[in-house]
Amino acid sequence: MSSIARDRHVPLRFLEGIFLQLRNAGLLESVRGVAGGYRLARPPQEISLLDVILALGEDMELISCLDICGRASECEFGLDRSQCRIRPLFGEIQKQMHGTLLRRSLADLI
Repeated sequence: MSSIARDRHVPLRFLEGIFLQLRNAGLLESVRGVAGGYRLARPPQEISLLDVILALGEDMELISCLDICGRASECEFGLDRSQCRIRPLFGEIQKQMHGTLLRRSLADLI
């Protein structure tokens, strides 16, 4: 982690928080000892980009009445869904984005 922070000019404390979130989500595991640190808990091809995004608690809603899987919740403006013209479009885009991130893995970035 120290070498990543140094090489990428990222504060170590920032990386520690990210690594902790990834470890808590089961994507990383910590290794003790002199050569310790972190390693992937599974092969990179088995960790989707969606797994990483969700582990970091990122919000993927394009509009507030859709959750990450495109299921509807209440409109924050109190509008009737049957009259909303933008929700179906953004729902379709969101499902495509979700599917793409699910199909892509860390191995695709290496």
